[in-house]
Amino acid sequence: MDSTDTSWLDALWSSGIIVVLLVFIGWLSGRILGVRRGFARAVLAGFVGFIAGIILIAFQFGDIAVDSVDDIWALGIGFFSYVLVVTLLASVTIDAIARPRAGRRRIRLPHPIRWIKERLAILARIRDIALAARRNGLVGRKIATPAGLATPEGARALRRTLEDAGGILVKFGQIASTREDLLPRVLTSELSLLRSDVPGLPYEQVQEVVETELGGPISDYFAEFDVEPLAAASIGVTHRAVLLDGRRAIVKIQRPGVEQGVRRDGRVLIWAADQLQRRSESAARIGIAGLARELVHGIEGELDFTRELANNRAIRLARVDDVGVRFPEVFDDISTRRVLVMEEVIGKPVSDTQAINRSPVPASQLAGNLLDSFLTQVLADGVYHADPHPGNVLIDDSGLLWFIDFGAVGYLDPITLEGLQQLAIGFSMRDPSVVARGVRRLAGHAGDDIDIAAMEFDIGVVLTDVQGGGFDPGALSEVLRVLSRHGVPAPQALTVLARAVLTIDGTLRIIDPDFRMGPAASARMSDLVIARELNPRDQMMSELVRALPVLRSMPQLTEDIALQARSGRLTLRVDRWSGADGHRLDQWISHIVFAAIGMVGLVASALLLIAAGMLANDPVALYLRVIGFVGIVLSTSMQLRVVARILARRDPTDID
Repeated sequence: MDSTDTSWLDALWSSGIIVVLLVFIGWLSGRILGVRRGFARAVLAGFVGFIAGIILIAFQFGDIAVDSVDDIWALGIGFFSYVLVVTLLASVTIDAIARPRAGRRRIRLPHPIRWIKERLAILARIRDIALAARRNGLVGRKIATPAGLATPEGARALRRTLEDAGGILVKFGQIASTREDLLPRVLTSELSLLRSDVPGLPYEQVQEVVETELGGPISDYFAEFDVEPLAAASIGVTHRAVLLDGRRAIVKIQRPGVEQGVRRDGRVLIWAADQLQRRSESAARIGIAGLARELVHGIEGELDFTRELANNRAIRLARVDDVGVRFPEVFDDISTRRVLVMEEVIGKPVSDTQAINRSPVPASQLAGNLLDSFLTQVLADGVYHADPHPGNVLIDDSGLLWFIDFGAVGYLDPITLEGLQQLAIGFSMRDPSVVARGVRRLAGHAGDDIDIAAMEFDIGVVLTDVQGGGFDPGALSEVLRVLSRHGVPAPQALTVLARAVLTIDGTLRIIDPDFRMGPAASARMSDLVIARELNPRDQMMSELVRALPVLRSMPQLTEDIALQARSGRLTLRVDRWSGADGHRLDQWISHIVFAAIGMVGLVASALLLIAAGMLANDPVALYLRVIGFVGIVLSTSMQLRVVARILARRDPTDID
């Protein structure tokens, strides 16, 4: 083996030792700071400390001759001290810059080529949207502001931009058109006109998706399958089919690649909303970034057709006895995440005036049946169709109304359902105290600090201003505004319900232009809620059963208290710091004391190093220098450990 080979082996051996040293130093810094970190962060911090240690030790010992074992020990201890201290500083700095979120799992490194393609696709999408915005006059003019978008000209330019951009952005705009609780009415009205001129899929693609999802040829599941699509949307297309048993069905197929499109357009939308919220007070006031994330989350939920299947089953089984309203059956045995097969409804959308006029059932009764079903879903079942626009309600030749498309369904937990029932009773009785307590119940923990007297006054004004006093869109919108004035964020359940109520109010007016939801809902809620759900006797029995465990323990508790009082052993102690507050206080005190001790040690170590420098070549200087370096390492570690634990805590109230 020649000298060249030996030099390569020496270099390889040296580099291996350095890598091991970097990993060890990074691991040791994490143990000292008391936090966990990934391999990449540990190596990066160790590398920074290693380079800084070489520079600092060269700066300090460059002119000193190393001619004894003591000097070598001093040099080694100084070098290790510098490396460790700088590594600790680098570790804390990295954690402060890239602070991990609560519950964050190990990051998976993306495929570099795929990552680059995704970023390029996002940039290309932003370019396309920018060109569409410039083409429609949305860029470079005053209308490209929140105030400008609230004008007819700005709203029209935004709608045309979304239509030209196409894709999932049209769907985002359609959903945003239902958010009159947050967006100006002129903007939501214009966005409701969005058209999604999306072509169907080639039959070969449809066949491939269906057969891949079902695991076999189409002929194994369908006797007939129409080649031409019945309808096409941005997420999927629908085709008519006939099952093997002869039942007619509608097959909804998800477009290939739609998930990537939603992810790409969702990132663009969230980025644009974040930029707008940072630059505009009005956008920040309505929470445009939060609205964008909500829209993206809603679209992502619609991509899983099994959720729509579960939503349909939940509502259909609960409302089998509704008068004049039906729900199509979904065939779950041949439905998957990307293919949904449901019973075909032979009917027309209620927006078809001729279909309404041909119906044997009067328009007023049709509207009443639809409202009854919706109110029962909300106030009795707690599961309701959250997007009842005219296209999602069909009417057949016999006058039956059919709810279709269960991608958006609202769920109410028992506590929220009780609050809504109380809200409904208050609207029916026009009692502001009942409405205010219902709103407070809906607000959850955020409602604990509500001034109930002030809330009752504001609700009383709402009941006076809203004509009809019913459970209508105007009343719910005013309730949301009252909550905002009292500094309480609108409960999501109430926001979703307000949007659904607004949508069904428009649908009812299309069925019967003379129908008014407020008074009609007020009359029907008396029968629905008071007579059936909140009958005084039934309510009293329900509350009695709920309180029974407490009532059974009351005699024993009363006797125990009386015995302690009689014997003079009854004491009352109030300890403010005995619970979680005391634990947090102890933690803060421990951190402060720990940091104070570290500060004292740091000052003392610095004084020792200064003294060693003043003694120059005196033998005592060596020992002072060693003690000073060790003290600096220990005291700095104590200081940085406190900082690292604060950065790593999971929420602002938990410093452990």
